Amino acid sequence: MTTLFLAYCFPCSGNLVTAERIRTSLESGGHRCIRKCTSNFDGCKELWEFINNNDIRCIMGINACRTGNLLRDCPVPFGLVFGGTDLNESAAIPDSMDLMTATVNQARFLVCFSKEIRQQALRLWPHVLDKIHIQPQGGCTDNLNDSTKVFLLVCGLRPVKDPLYLLQVFSEWHRDNSRVLLIIVGPEMNEDYARKVKGEIRRCPGILLLPPLPQADLHTLMLHSCAVVNSSVSEGMSGAILEAMCLGVPVIARNIAGNAAIITHKETGLLFNSPEEFVSEAKCLLSDEDLYKTITAKAQDYVNMHHSGEVEKQTYCRLISSVLSQ
Repeated sequence: MTTLFLAYCFPCSGNLVTAERIRTSLESGGHRCIRKCTSNFDGCKELWEFINNNDIRCIMGINACRTGNLLRDCPVPFGLVFGGTDLNESAAIPDSMDLMTATVNQARFLVCFSKEIRQQALRLWPHVLDKIHIQPQGGCTDNLNDSTKVFLLVCGLRPVKDPLYLLQVFSEWHRDNSRVLLIIVGPEMNEDYARKVKGEIRRCPGILLLPPLPQADLHTLMLHSCAVVNSSVSEGMSGAILEAMCLGVPVIARNIAGNAAIITHKETGLLFNSPEEFVSEAKCLLSDEDLYKTITAKAQDYVNMHHSGEVEKQTYCRLISSVLSQ
């Protein structure tokens, strides 16, 4: 019997951390849990197929508005955890309020983090008094940087980026170690291929798919990750790899010419030749603090020396000026 966590896992919103904290608590109590982002499902039909294929008996949705479209007519019992923006912002939008009301009415239980949030919920839905519970968020210091081991793959969903390459082996690793998580962030560049990727992710525990993020939010997620991953079939020069190196985040990349041109194995990053080798290198990174410190320091030095943003700016300005002066 499995519990599904359904959340709009926009990293900076806190939903991802909340979902991980609750999942960890339940699993330590003997429950089997799967966590998925709402963006992994195009609609109710796909969610219901996932429920049937994974023996889901209960769902916990985080944020009543973000999960409402999928949960409103859900065939299994579900509860809701109010995230804050659902009550503070979404409730002021008539369509969103109608959606949340329908979802709240069907929920078996409702969780609020504080008395103030509970009062706010009761002002909106006075009749749900008997199923509201107050549970403050845990005060432990675990977060995405230590309790959950996030590996971040930044890529558009298209064949040349090959986001499918690591899914099976990573999901197998997740089954052995539920703390490891692969997050894929990027736009749907190819509709048919994106549909294929989403279908595979639904069958692979331990994988989350997020839509494109603003650069500042993406960098925040990088900084909460154990490593940035690249699994491309070919690359010119990956901007995500250079950004990670600049931020002091380790890089684990597929051993192709474009990646090997900027990564020296075990000096400025880690290179892998197969999915199994990726898992081996990732495990090595997690267990070897000296390796972590070495590659991040050398990668930052490399980027500062060879990929200066100021030099890049001067080069392009010079080229454009040379054209305009002719």
